[in-house]
Amino acid sequence: MAERVAAAESSGYTMVEVPPDSSPGMATRLYQHLLNRPALQQWIAEQRLEPATLTFHRDHIEGYANHNGVRSAVRFSLTDNSGWNEVSRTLRPIRELLDPSDQGLPFIGSDDALWLPRQGLGQITAGNLEQTWQVISELEERLALADRLEAELEELPDTARTDWSDHETELSPASSLPRHSQAAVERLQRFVTCPQMVRLLEQEGFAWAGAPFRVSEGRLERLSPVGGWVNLTRYVEAVPELNDELEALAALSVPLGNALYSTPRYDMRQLLDFKGLGSARTVSETRNLVAWLRTALPTPPPLGDYGALLPRDWKPGTLTADDQKHMGTMADIRLRGPLARGFSALSGVTLQALQADPQAHLDRLLDSPDALAFGEQMAGALRWQVGQGANSTLPRTLLQQLVTAAIKLHVDPSMSDKPGEVAGYSIYQPTNMGRSFSQVRRDIERHLQHNKGLEPKLAVLAAQVCLAQAAPEMLVRDVPESVSIGTPAWMELRLGCALADHNAPGTSRMMNEQQVTDLTTLEPVSDAQATLMQLNALKVIADWGVLNGCIRQRSDGEYSSGDIQEAARVFFRQREDVATAFTAASSELPTRKALAIKELLRVLPGITQAELEGMTVHVASAEDRRNLPISEPRTRSLVETYMTGDLAPGKWVLSDDMPAFPAAAKTPYQHARPPQVTEAARARLDTRIRRLPEMDKLLENSVLQHRKKLQDAYATKLKLMFAELPLEDRKLLELGKVELFTLRRETGEIQAKETDALKDASRARHGTLMRVEHGPTVVHFEVFANGKIIKRTDLTDAMELDGVIHREGFPSPHGLVYLPVVRGAQMNLDLDAYANGSHPDPNPAFQAVIVSALGGAFAARELPLSHTPESFVPDTYSSRKTASIVNRIAQDNFYEPTESMLQRASESLPLEKHREARARDHAFLLGFVPFVGAYQEFKQGNISAGLTNLALDVVGVAIGAGSQARALIRSARALVPSRLTQLVTRLKPSAIAVPQVKAGASFSDRAFDFIKQSGLFTSAALNPLDGYPQMINAATKGLVKLPALLAGGAMKWGKTVPHLVTAEEKLRAYLLVAAGQASGAEAPVVTPTAGKAGRYREVDMHATPYNGRWYAIDPRSGAPFGTPLNGFEPTR
Repeated sequence: MAERVAAAESSGYTMVEVPPDSSPGMATRLYQHLLNRPALQQWIAEQRLEPATLTFHRDHIEGYANHNGVRSAVRFSLTDNSGWNEVSRTLRPIRELLDPSDQGLPFIGSDDALWLPRQGLGQITAGNLEQTWQVISELEERLALADRLEAELEELPDTARTDWSDHETELSPASSLPRHSQAAVERLQRFVTCPQMVRLLEQEGFAWAGAPFRVSEGRLERLSPVGGWVNLTRYVEAVPELNDELEALAALSVPLGNALYSTPRYDMRQLLDFKGLGSARTVSETRNLVAWLRTALPTPPPLGDYGALLPRDWKPGTLTADDQKHMGTMADIRLRGPLARGFSALSGVTLQALQADPQAHLDRLLDSPDALAFGEQMAGALRWQVGQGANSTLPRTLLQQLVTAAIKLHVDPSMSDKPGEVAGYSIYQPTNMGRSFSQVRRDIERHLQHNKGLEPKLAVLAAQVCLAQAAPEMLVRDVPESVSIGTPAWMELRLGCALADHNAPGTSRMMNEQQVTDLTTLEPVSDAQATLMQLNALKVIADWGVLNGCIRQRSDGEYSSGDIQEAARVFFRQREDVATAFTAASSELPTRKALAIKELLRVLPGITQAELEGMTVHVASAEDRRNLPISEPRTRSLVETYMTGDLAPGKWVLSDDMPAFPAAAKTPYQHARPPQVTEAARARLDTRIRRLPEMDKLLENSVLQHRKKLQDAYATKLKLMFAELPLEDRKLLELGKVELFTLRRETGEIQAKETDALKDASRARHGTLMRVEHGPTVVHFEVFANGKIIKRTDLTDAMELDGVIHREGFPSPHGLVYLPVVRGAQMNLDLDAYANGSHPDPNPAFQAVIVSALGGAFAARELPLSHTPESFVPDTYSSRKTASIVNRIAQDNFYEPTESMLQRASESLPLEKHREARARDHAFLLGFVPFVGAYQEFKQGNISAGLTNLALDVVGVAIGAGSQARALIRSARALVPSRLTQLVTRLKPSAIAVPQVKAGASFSDRAFDFIKQSGLFTSAALNPLDGYPQMINAATKGLVKLPALLAGGAMKWGKTVPHLVTAEEKLRAYLLVAAGQASGAEAPVVTPTAGKAGRYREVDMHATPYNGRWYAIDPRSGAPFGTPLNGFEPTR
């Protein structure tokens, strides 16, 4: 192989043919096999890709597509919803093995020779092929298991019970379960064949020849000849010797999926448990496991979160305090001062281009020869060692890590991994409440420029490096602007990042917001796993409480259980309010037709909606039929007749009950005999008609109820809007005097003819003007129903209310008559935005506006005694004053008057007016998106059939179900089903009767619930001396990563919280494979006794002398690595 590489290099060839039987060849053949799988080939064909042009990278694929003869360059990534993320799931592990530096691999057809890029052949670690194959097999087994479970579930209700131990399954060839089970299986076989057991079976009548045994969840069972497993546990428990052995076997079976068979058999429950997913007891729990089985993570970036060399506590292979000082000095010389060189990769790039895609530019900088040379220079100055002799080449990844560490030390020499902070800038400070990620990021860049002296371009990339560790949610891809700091959407994003980065920091940076959020919709498979997520959520809920003013910020990060529980109480109260408001906002306005169908279905049981709409009624009396005007139909739709109020008793009969008309008379002397309706037929319909409410009254009551719910929802939305105002504005609102005003146009009539109805018709209801006065400060806020609040400091402090009366001349038979007319004052306000809900003009022209007070003023209040003006952070959402303000706006200046709603409900408005109203309703609905947990904005497109409450109309544009909006639509369907569908469901009995089972809660539900799920604080109170409180305190500060916390104290926590340690190990192993990594990849390959034992910086370790200095030992190679351990003390 080496000869081929050398020959290709001397000849200038970039590709080398790999012998199939060589070590790299075996890995390449596996890569070739996976490339030519049917699913992947089908995807390539659907995208019209030319296979020969394809290049496969870590997070994307690129090449050429041919659409009807037109070739174009294309690129598909793991985050673009193209399907590449799904079809490449099993390909990514082998791709990473063959191309760890991500130079790109070519496509290899099923009959092609094995050609690979020459430069990457030396980086292939063929010894890891076995582990990679096991990972691929495990991923395939997960997908196959998910498909089978879904097929078994079909359309079963979520509450139906399941028992997957009765379903036998096959294992993948690489499964480790048979290997781990061998000793336990042999012990079970000895147990069931021992004389005492044989006698017991014969005595009880279970001596079935050849029937297998199993230990399942602690029970000893045997397969009956007629099918089904028979529980023998109670018979065995009666014999102490046998019972002791059964208990031992049950303990052995726990890590084997809590099951053990006497023959080579396995069941689906056992396989799920063995994978760390527990045992599903219901259809709902099984669907959750299917979601877990389909969960895939991208391959983690090699540089992680850029903090590998700068841990909080030193460990071998990282930078010591002296190393950091030395590196910081070198970085300052290169990057600061008049002789600063900077990085050549930044010279030809504009600041705007860097800000548009900082990650791509950072990657290019780290790959540049200039940066790599700087990394090599620092490694030499630090005497960094990797291996010995000819094997001491510094890896490219290490050089890049040194460069990023130098940038961080240049930003802040005391740079730590404290979450939420970049060089002294607090990301989650109260002033950032309600701000978008891009706004906060620009602040961080300015902070680095003004306070740390960074050049603007370098500040952009330095912020990227620092945020990867300080606030990874800010680097997630495709996060919409509507996700602002302090919202529940932001909380879910942080929790999702904690899950994605659980084992490999930086993983979330490779994902988009939908993929990250999908992780939080998974339900924990055990209470211990839920507790792990609560530890991750402690810092998040504390930050939310501080941002929203429910708890006071503490400089030391020490928050009590009372603080956390108070924040959780406010959080869930707000979320409940939003859920109620969202339900109301997603409800359709009750229309006359919908109400008519609902009531008719109630009095006519046993018919469907389609049948009802086809039913007609006929005028019952022959005399009435003769006397009706010719314009009046004798036969009408039953629904329409009720809608118009004409469905009165004694007048109608169902057309189906109408007797047939007699044949026409043969001669003019024969009289026609009209059919006579039976009294019974008329009575049947009359009885039902009398049970129907009056339509006009029903419609009015329904509309008023709907309007009241929308007003309450509007008040909730206004509170959310106020809570996202800048901190200084929220202080003004809470402490200052607040006045509300409405705006209207001039009526054009003289004062004497200006009726209340005319004034009301000219009122602009889509906005409210708010004046706030606190001390010498007077500001105005324009509060628009579409979700915008605009601060105005240019309006006059004192406004003329109710217009100005002018006497104007009007012609009359006796000449001009001067009469009083109410005119508006000239104000630079966008009256169209107030009147129609359009986007406010940022530079409105002056126009005549009549301003009127909306009720009395809300009095100012004193600053709380325990606060200073600087420390005061109001809880705006929960404030009584805020509630009073928003309720007055919602009740007295609601954006649609009752009359307009009644007209819409009567369906008497033109189509265009309906579209405007529906568009406004859906815009109102979308305003709740960041607060209900699914924060991806709707995309345009079609919606699943039946969900009519999210479609504008059949000829208009529909709100689509793209990206994360799918989760929101499912939520909306659960909250507010289509009105008629809901009605039919309520009237018809369920097809399946199942026991009620409590629905599971997702990670985002349980992680932040410190009220009902308060086991963490209970355990801390009951175990004050075992370190449990310290673990909670550390998690609340966010100072440690949970895997490192539990792994570092395995001995301690194994005694205190063994269930957490076990849950952590299972979660770690599961997510490692989900990311395409071997679960044992971190295991040392050398004995811990290699080298010389000793201590360095209070750390017990083994070191080896090299070139006159002590070095730590690389656990993988056994060779010296890292910087010299000056001060290492060997054990004597």
